[in-house]
Amino acid sequence: MDIRGIIANVAPLVSVLAWILLAYLILLWAASVLWTYRDIHSRSEDVAVQVLAVTLALVLPFGGVLLHLILRPRQTLTQKYERMLEEEYLRRNLEDPHVCPTCQRPVEPDFILCPHCQTALRRRCGSCGRVIDLAWSICPYCGDDGTGVLQRPSYRQRVETEHAQLYER
Repeated sequence: MDIRGIIANVAPLVSVLAWILLAYLILLWAASVLWTYRDIHSRSEDVAVQVLAVTLALVLPFGGVLLHLILRPRQTLTQKYERMLEEEYLRRNLEDPHVCPTCQRPVEPDFILCPHCQTALRRRCGSCGRVIDLAWSICPYCGDDGTGVLQRPSYRQRVETEHAQLYER
């Protein structure tokens, strides 16, 4: 067999392989356009940005996808929405710490009962009548512990003050 015979036998095989490779590249290009379309729709609501990204992927077969990867927004719309909800939740906790522990509705700081679910939030001191927390065993305003015996505070001088008086002598 001579070289012309080998080329004549291999040429149809090379032609078929070239068509298969071309079909594969076309399918890969179409898949990249479809991926770009889905990705930009999940990341932006701006129609002009969506059209531009898909057009780039159509016109520049694989370079358009690379440009889209570089220029696309970092977060999807779902991720932005979740982050916004988290920030709103944290802001509410920081701004309005007075919520009912049962129904999570806002309450005023001096409410004794939740007006929505009637959960006890605080109680009144039996001695002075001020609103105090349920967990407190003693009233910080009058010293009443509920037994009728008032607790007398024992004050100590601060350590810094004692040292300052020693230096003055």
